[in-house]
Amino acid sequence: MSSKLITLEDWARAKYGERAPFIGTLRRWARDGKIFPMPKKHGRSYFVEEHAEYVDNYNDLGLMGKIRGTAAAQ
Repeated sequence: MSSKLITLEDWARAKYGERAPFIGTLRRWARDGKIFPMPKKHGRSYFVEEHAEYVDNYNDLGLMGKIRGTAAAQ
């Protein structure tokens, strides 16, 4: 059972409040795989699970290994 999908903008407001990144930054994060689980693109908009997290894959290689392991198991 998957979680409810919300827009990137709603996710950012819930996660960061009034200091949420601009939509261009959010879209870049989505394209670059910096949000896990990965957002899904429906038409022109990205949707993400409510519990998604920002992942800086360059500095957190241990977490990325776990993510890749999870993705490979599915």
